[in-house]
Formats: sequence, structure tokens, C-alpha cells
Amino acid sequence: MQKMYISKETLPERVCAFIEQNYVHRISLRDVAHAVGYSACHLTTTFRQVTGTPVTAWIIKRRITAAQELLESGNINVASACAAVGFTDLAYFTRQFVRHVGVTPGRFRAGTRKPAATRPSETELAEARVPVGPTVADVPMEEPFIFTDR
Repeated sequence: MQKMYISKETLPERVCAFIEQNYVHRISLRDVAHAVGYSACHLTTTFRQVTGTPVTAWIIKRRITAAQELLESGNINVASACAAVGFTDLAYFTRQFVRHVGVTPGRFRAGTRKPAATRPSETELAEARVPVGPTVADVPMEEPFIFTDR
């Protein structure tokens, strides 16, 4: 069997394509190396020379970017986003998220959530309120009735 040679110019494209297709799964450096026909050691050296970034850092960066997109939607919690992008450890995910984004995933989610299209604003809710009957605040207070045992 003849081994296929991949030039340094096309190596990053092949590696990035593999990562893009598989980042949501548990992938290792060895998996990426096998997919492009390199040894893990040779892939690490060559990829870093060409891109300036290690393969594992590229995988983490792609996962964090995907997590940001999920958290911005506001429809997913942090633990679900962590699992959805291929992290298996929530604490490790949080550390990596802070390292790349600068805030925890929870704060990022709280600060960037897009409002739901169907959710009315507070003003619209206030204008739409129609009194249905008296409320507790509308009923006049009488002398309190006190139970005694006498």
C-alpha cells in the first residue's frame, strides 16, 4: 500500500475539515493524525509550523466557538452546551471557556441571550393587563379579627 503524501499547504485544510466534522465527538490527536495519514508527533510539529497553533488547541477553540453560538441563543443551559460541543467535563469546559472568552459560560449566556421573538416586553404586558376583579390591594382593610381563648 502506498502512503499518500499531504503537502504542508493542504494539511491544515484537511485537519480543519476533520475537526469541523467531528468536534462534537470525543476526538483525540491520534484520531486526527490517523484521518490525515500522519503520526501524532509529526502532525503536531507540522501543523504548528504551518498554523502557529497546536491541533488540540484548534479543537478546543472550535468547541468554544460552537458553545458561544449555542449559549447566545438562550435556549440551552451551560451543561447541555458543554456536552453538545464535545466536552465531557463541565469544570474543564468552564476553565477553557474563561481562558478563551474571558467570562464564565453562565455569565456569557446571561449577558448575550437573545430575547425570544414571542416574549412580550414589560411595556406590552402592562398595556395588555385588563383588571379582572378586585385584588388584595383594592379591598379595604378592616380591624383585624383576633382569636382569644377567653
